[in-house]
Amino acid sequence: MTILVTGATGNVGGKVLARLHAAGHSVRALTRDPARARLPAGIEVVGADLGLPDTLPDVLDGVRKVFLMSLGHNKRTHDANLVAVARKTGVEHIVQLSTLGVAEVEEENDTPLGLWHRQAEKALTESGLAWTILRPNGFMTHALGWADAARGDGVVRSPVADLPEALVDPEDIADVAVRALTEPGHEGRTYALTGPEALTARQQVAVLGSVLGRKLRFEQISIEEHRAVMAGLYGEATADGVVAALRKALESGDDFRGRLFPDVQGVLGRRARSFRDWAEAHTADFA
Repeated sequence: MTILVTGATGNVGGKVLARLHAAGHSVRALTRDPARARLPAGIEVVGADLGLPDTLPDVLDGVRKVFLMSLGHNKRTHDANLVAVARKTGVEHIVQLSTLGVAEVEEENDTPLGLWHRQAEKALTESGLAWTILRPNGFMTHALGWADAARGDGVVRSPVADLPEALVDPEDIADVAVRALTEPGHEGRTYALTGPEALTARQQVAVLGSVLGRKLRFEQISIEEHRAVMAGLYGEATADGVVAALRKALESGDDFRGRLFPDVQGVLGRRARSFRDWAEAHTADFA
């Protein structure tokens, strides 16, 4: 049985691919540029674009399970494209990476970011294929964006100071995804994935400073400054979607991202990794 992994060079997809390959599963990695993928020997790497449906039939030939992830404002169309082709090529089960909040926010009150994921989920759940949906909270790896500050003047800047978030380690997301792809009983299930505690950005900086043994200071910046950084990394449309969700969370003061969910432990049989666990495992990234 071949398992296709999309986003195979990404933060979560790469970890899913590595785990499946190490366990001896037949895996196929999808990337838009195979020549630059630099994946381990023995992994079949194929070139395709989720935005171009005509490139997908050959990629899905012989595939029975898929780990599906895409990012930004194209998610709704990219996921729908793969699902539509998968229905015609013999795919049996898709594990989709979505986001926390799809179930916590009413559709009429949703942000663009939430709607993109809601529409992507709907394309899968109404397809007739077996499905599992993973809804992670924000990633702990976002703190890697503070590495330059930690190495430099020690001032970490963010527009969010005191909003608690139960961030999740991408390693845990990958572990849950692999279980869903390789074990029975996960079909038709939706998992909300969070860490074991809700920390504000100030508290995360304090934990990081403690682990690194450095004096770090938090400084709040404007949402406009944050949006400019996001646009440079992910494009204007995605930046606008992220900022809209952020504004809504800050205005409401009662955000779902601070809630704890037990699904990581329920699937894996162990507690989710904490932010301190993550920081201790990534000290080299801040050296």
